[in-house]
Amino acid sequence: MKHDRIFDGLTQRFQRKIYSNNDPRGQIRLHIVQQDLQQQHFLSQPLSILDAGGGMGQMTHWLAEQGHSVTMIEPSQEMLQVAQQFLEANTTRTTADISLQQSTIQGFVEKNDNQYDFIVCHAVLEWLAEPQETLVQLLALLKPGGYLSLMFFNQHSKVMRHLLGGDLKTVLDNRIASDGHSGLAPISPLIPHEVEGWLPEMELELLSWSGVRCFYDYSHPEVRKKMLLNDVLELERRYSQQEPWRSIARYQHMICRKTH
Repeated sequence: MKHDRIFDGLTQRFQRKIYSNNDPRGQIRLHIVQQDLQQQHFLSQPLSILDAGGGMGQMTHWLAEQGHSVTMIEPSQEMLQVAQQFLEANTTRTTADISLQQSTIQGFVEKNDNQYDFIVCHAVLEWLAEPQETLVQLLALLKPGGYLSLMFFNQHSKVMRHLLGGDLKTVLDNRIASDGHSGLAPISPLIPHEVEGWLPEMELELLSWSGVRCFYDYSHPEVRKKMLLNDVLELERRYSQQEPWRSIARYQHMICRKTH
């Protein structure tokens, strides 16, 4: 039986792999999702925001610096400590309204009857045993007419990485998802068009859909070292909403509006 994956014991490894020393993987991720959000314009007025599974606090920081009220929940105590240190060191807005709480999504929904203008759920679904059901629970906290920023790990990308690495047996045996006992491989990688199919029954209107890291992850590590970050960001942005690039991107980013 699968269980949700919480990052206690893995925080330092995650930090090294994604965000240490301005790693391009983390930079690309933030660049694409933040540009997507800025193009929607709804962040131009102060909002009450829930950052569900906020990790090390990068999105909470970005949103709070723009004058929004942000509640960040994170089940990992280690991650929450890193987020608190990061926010204390980097928040420049003296009136920043930030609340950090250690909680799973399910536990927070059970205890909370507040509703939010905007919910951020980035790189969370793939670590859940029941991603669709948990997302439905989370949406109970989103106001009618409110917005959802949803980013999730793309199963197609996982398959591609196995194929390019010559790990054909894993693909033939359909062992794409991790068993959750080791490493940072997601337990519930998702197929983008299946997630798109969830949206109508969740009363969500899809406003924007981008791929995050369309090509960078497929480059050889030695080739990556020679790439200029600004060129990478420009090209990742250029191809993020174009097929077939979007469908093979490491992550998928959907911005939705709750219709009722």
